[in-house]
Amino acid sequence: MRDQPRDHSPPAHGQLIRLAREAKGWSPEVAAGHMPYKFSGSSWRNVEAGYRGAGANRIAVPGKPSTVAAMAHTVGITSDRLQEHNPEAAEILREMERQAAQQAAAMPPVLSSAPAHVRRLIEVALEDVDPADRPELLREMAADYEAVMRRKARQADQSQRSRHTG
Repeated sequence: MRDQPRDHSPPAHGQLIRLAREAKGWSPEVAAGHMPYKFSGSSWRNVEAGYRGAGANRIAVPGKPSTVAAMAHTVGITSDRLQEHNPEAAEILREMERQAAQQAAAMPPVLSSAPAHVRRLIEVALEDVDPADRPELLREMAADYEAVMRRKARQADQSQRSRHTG
């Protein structure tokens, strides 16, 4: 009995994630670096493609729903868009969106508008903090972040002035 040819086309969620990643101008390595946990560029490629290896050595890599949800979240895909491609991952992504919305509501605007890597650091720092203490800690972090941003702006302004003096 002959083996039936296997379909090696990427899964629909993999195609959607790849398109969103490419729209951001990110390589798989850059996208993987934005994940909320350690993830490699080669793992990112495998989940997008749905397999790893080549030829007869191809092995299916469907991607765990939690991984697909995290990847989708990383490149800005909403749960509504992911739903038709991977309903189980979309359900996890909906929960991620709810948690992010709650966190953003509690976070002062200066921190909400901070770069993604700063917000990730803040989220990690808050994981072990008693929820009752979070508002005060966030206010302190916001004040510190604003002070750093003002200092950086002054330094940039001074370095530009020193270049233009004759």
